[in-house]
Amino acid sequence: MPSLSHGRACLAVAFGFILFFLVLKLQYAIHSPTSFSFTTQYSRPSNSRTHGVSNDTLGFQKIFVINAPWRSDRKDSIALAASYTGISLDWIPGVSVEDMQDKAYPPGNHRTVSPGNKGSWRAHMNAIRTVIERNLTTALIMEDDGDWDLRIREQLEVFGKGTRKMPELIAKAERQVTLQPPSWDTKLDRKELAKRSSIDLSSLSSRDDTNNVYGSDWDVLWLGHCGAELPPPALNSPNRILIPNDDTVPSPQHLKPMRSAPLDPISTLYPPHTRVLHHLNHTLCTIAYAVTQRGARKILYEFGVREFSKGYDFALSDFCNGLTRGSRRETMPVCIGVNPPLFSHWFGDGRGGSDIMGVGSGGRETGSRYVRWSVRRNLERLGTGEGVEESWGDPSDEERRGG
Repeated sequence: MPSLSHGRACLAVAFGFILFFLVLKLQYAIHSPTSFSFTTQYSRPSNSRTHGVSNDTLGFQKIFVINAPWRSDRKDSIALAASYTGISLDWIPGVSVEDMQDKAYPPGNHRTVSPGNKGSWRAHMNAIRTVIERNLTTALIMEDDGDWDLRIREQLEVFGKGTRKMPELIAKAERQVTLQPPSWDTKLDRKELAKRSSIDLSSLSSRDDTNNVYGSDWDVLWLGHCGAELPPPALNSPNRILIPNDDTVPSPQHLKPMRSAPLDPISTLYPPHTRVLHHLNHTLCTIAYAVTQRGARKILYEFGVREFSKGYDFALSDFCNGLTRGSRRETMPVCIGVNPPLFSHWFGDGRGGSDIMGVGSGGRETGSRYVRWSVRRNLERLGTGEGVEESWGDPSDEERRGG
């Protein structure tokens, strides 16, 4: 019969082999040219604060996701993505136009709106109404084909510092326009105009407020879109806040909403890896946006009671841009946008992806534009403990990581 010491030796050897292979796998995950190590289960340190962006609703009171009951694939996918980033979701059922009666529509030319856009409008109105009924101070509203970066909390912490200062900048810029209408020097090129209209976030004093991370002097924060124009230049009073050297921003050659689309203006107006906060101009797609209680009440009156004549994203853009009927400069809502967006459509590869603009002249879209460490792209790798695969990096990234 083998001795006890021999058995222990065999166990020690086996344990050594197991440890060796685990180390090899970890080294591969960390040093693979297109991957980064990341925890497979979001966990908050026991001594960390549970307010601000560190809570499970990213500093908002609630996060609502609009999901059509017949798209369980999307619900599964976004629920899994939320679990890996420690986010708690509340669900707003999607609406089928067949379940709506004609007399339920507000005044306006709703008959020209497509059935899909009618259902989307009603679902968003239901989400907005829920914010009001529950008397929530803030809420983030998402569509079920949205995607975000694994570092979303880091992004939102910096973003929040900007949103606390942006309303003041917007007010100053608006007063300046009233006192002195813009007359831009025609000798200035677009880059110089952008530079003079912008201010670096680091130059703005802002005290940390983890209980009110985004401030409260706004109506809409448009965090996820598929295209947003920058506001007109404001040379005498900046109307844009810059977050420079943001590693989560894709390389300039990737800054566009679709493969076949032209590059976004920020790709050439600002240095690489710059994120821009600004007063909202024309914006498309309601992938993710936040509202305050006052903003929700304005939106529900405007599009749930007063008028419904176009797709909700176009309507919300008009609302933020002061283009709704009877809008005046002094009563315009305070809407803040971010370029590139923090949330994007997940086009996927047959796994709970978006139907919106899924096919263009450049072929079928895959993945998520604007998101470098995509949660939904990495669901399988997160589940198996592999490194996170990156998107939209610099050409030299692979060389820098040893590829």
